[in-house]
Amino acid sequence: MLVNPSQDQLFTFPGTRMIQESFGIIGYQIADTGVSNRLWTIQSLYAPISGRALGGIRAKLVDQKGFFTFCNQRDLEVLLEIAEPGDWCPWLSSEYLSPTDAGWYGLCLDTEDLIDDLYERELLLRTQHPEFIPESTEITRRVHMDRGSDATELLILLRDMDMDTGAYPDMRIETLDRRWLRVEREAVVWKRL
Repeated sequence: MLVNPSQDQLFTFPGTRMIQESFGIIGYQIADTGVSNRLWTIQSLYAPISGRALGGIRAKLVDQKGFFTFCNQRDLEVLLEIAEPGDWCPWLSSEYLSPTDAGWYGLCLDTEDLIDDLYERELLLRTQHPEFIPESTEITRRVHMDRGSDATELLILLRDMDMDTGAYPDMRIETLDRRWLRVEREAVVWKRL
């Protein structure tokens, strides 16, 4: 077990859900369970999100072609060979699953994961634009939504301000989806890139 998310205290970087602790797995590579020659590298760890079907920390991974995805703690522990399918997961009070089991999530994204990635990218942009990020700044990213579902996305910054108060820059994760607009998502085939 990497960590007991319900008992161990997890410290995040202020204003983010990114965990400060690496648990010794940042940079670790994992082979994709569905595509040969696709390797995923663990980039960062994120705090659990309440209300999710699977609790636990989340790992952000990036492959050799620049696609990113996330993995929940239960499935990550199997991929890291910390646990075996069928073993008891004490922090979840259920068994670990295999990548072939129906309840396996593995490498996938949801709305919160997309927000965490975008916020991380926005923070990097702020190092280049310390006062505010210019309107119409673009971000292109490659996303691995789920097994067999890869895409490229184009996002544009509407304004680096709180739309309600007019205060700028607006650096809150809570209002991130009001600052950025996804204008394009195009499905791609990973092996053809």
